[in-house]
Amino acid sequence: MGKWIAIVVGAVVVLAGAAFASLYLVFPRVSEPGTIKVDRTLERVQRGTYLANAVMGCVDCHSRHEEDIYSMPPVRTAEFGGGLVFSREMGLPGNIVSRNITPGVMEDWTDGEFVRAITAGVSRDGRVLFPVMPYHTYGTLDREDIYSVVAYLRVIQKVTRAVPDTEIDFPVSLLIRLTPADPTFHTRPNPRDTVAYGRYMVAAAGCAECHTQRDAQGNPAGPAFGGGQDMLMPRKFLARPANITPDTATGIGTWTKEAFIARFKSRTEAEYRTMRVEPGQPNTFMPWWAYASMTPEDLAAIYDYLRTVAPVSNKVVTFEPR
Repeated sequence: MGKWIAIVVGAVVVLAGAAFASLYLVFPRVSEPGTIKVDRTLERVQRGTYLANAVMGCVDCHSRHEEDIYSMPPVRTAEFGGGLVFSREMGLPGNIVSRNITPGVMEDWTDGEFVRAITAGVSRDGRVLFPVMPYHTYGTLDREDIYSVVAYLRVIQKVTRAVPDTEIDFPVSLLIRLTPADPTFHTRPNPRDTVAYGRYMVAAAGCAECHTQRDAQGNPAGPAFGGGQDMLMPRKFLARPANITPDTATGIGTWTKEAFIARFKSRTEAEYRTMRVEPGQPNTFMPWWAYASMTPEDLAAIYDYLRTVAPVSNKVVTFEPR
């Protein structure tokens, strides 16, 4: 009996070792960066400025925040310099630290390596990015929009400060090697097709990333856009994204398009920066300061698309002091 138990245990160890080895040797299965050259045209830089600052949240996630200001805008001297921590305290399997994506760190990266990290989730050194970075979504956008973001990030001010390394707990540190995939770029729809264009802008803005409940690995665990994900934020308050489905009782089903746009345009970024909050007072991680710069046309398209998603009955308390 002891001999057979030893054989079984040995076989399990060998199989487990082979599985772990395959995760390192076979995955991630993504293409090499290639010899992409992104020309820094004025049109691309202007488009990239808009996308990175007002739509895609690059500046939001890759900057430290003013935690005592409403909507927590980025620290002015640290924009795009990384250092924002998505922590174990927030329910994540480790401490995921956003990287410095300014030329102060990225100048040695090729354009192909930059594009691959944004759209496939693999860093220059082969490290897999934790999918709090929504590379799966970015990989479905228009290739030209991604190139525009890269063109813009190449010309922003350098930040040279170092940030801590990301720490991902086992076994998630192995399992995330299965998540990267090559991008499947799509052409940006004509803005005149407001629903299709709104769907595209919702993807670019990452609305579903926050407004859909997710498990610890970042996989959807609730109805799309139904809100309610518990997020323990800096200064110890619990924030939950709102229900943005067209449910009339608990979502935005009674909102008019004009009211939806007005909510985003009610203040400018500069005005948000004057709104200091004390501990225990309502705050939010929703980057109103960034989305305030979105065009009314893009906001209108987002509204038109959200009116087409399935309504979800889910009453959400968006702020709770802890």
